[in-house]
Amino acid sequence: MPRSTDASSTPPPKPGRSKRRRAYHHGDLRQALVDSARALLAEGGPAALTLRAAARDAGVSQTAPYRHFASREDMLTAVAEDGFRRLHARMRAAVAPQRGKRALQQLAVEYVRFALEQPAEYRIMFGREAAALEQTSAGAALAKSSAAVMDLLQGGIEEMQRSGVIRAGDPAVMALAAWSLVHGLVMLTLDGQGSRTRDKPIDILVRDVTSLLMTGMAASG
Repeated sequence: MPRSTDASSTPPPKPGRSKRRRAYHHGDLRQALVDSARALLAEGGPAALTLRAAARDAGVSQTAPYRHFASREDMLTAVAEDGFRRLHARMRAAVAPQRGKRALQQLAVEYVRFALEQPAEYRIMFGREAAALEQTSAGAALAKSSAAVMDLLQGGIEEMQRSGVIRAGDPAVMALAAWSLVHGLVMLTLDGQGSRTRDKPIDILVRDVTSLLMTGMAASG
């Protein structure tokens, strides 16, 4: 007897990766695999990130990833590099119309927005594994893309020093202080530790804490 095709007997489609899976036909295979890896990471965390899973998600053979990645670590490096490049482009676009204090704060806002929108990817980008990979010959592009983000922040500080908005000092140290502040805010938020400020919109919170960094907490006079 043929199986009934009545809608009531047809199971609903499974959510998640099955909806996104697509056949790869042409174009940039490496980027397609990176995109699939990012999606797998967002859905299942680092444990879900394998060459085989990325190939399956992109709709290519299990051997196809080896044209670009010799190992899972190589693919992880590419994912982190792609994240830093996208973060850098986003920060540059956001700061383009801004000047002075507002420009530096907007850099911080976009940084935090990216991290909260892409939490699993952010943890990979700034995790120990990616930091170790930066020290390898295969991680040269990753090191360059991550340094570009810090250079953008340091450049903003140097511009503010030239305009007299903030005091003189080592801009690299100031950039490290600013990065420590926003990275700490990101991690506290991602880990659910920001309960005391949970009711404040994130953009306002970022601007408040960066203002404290630039002006200090010392009483005037």
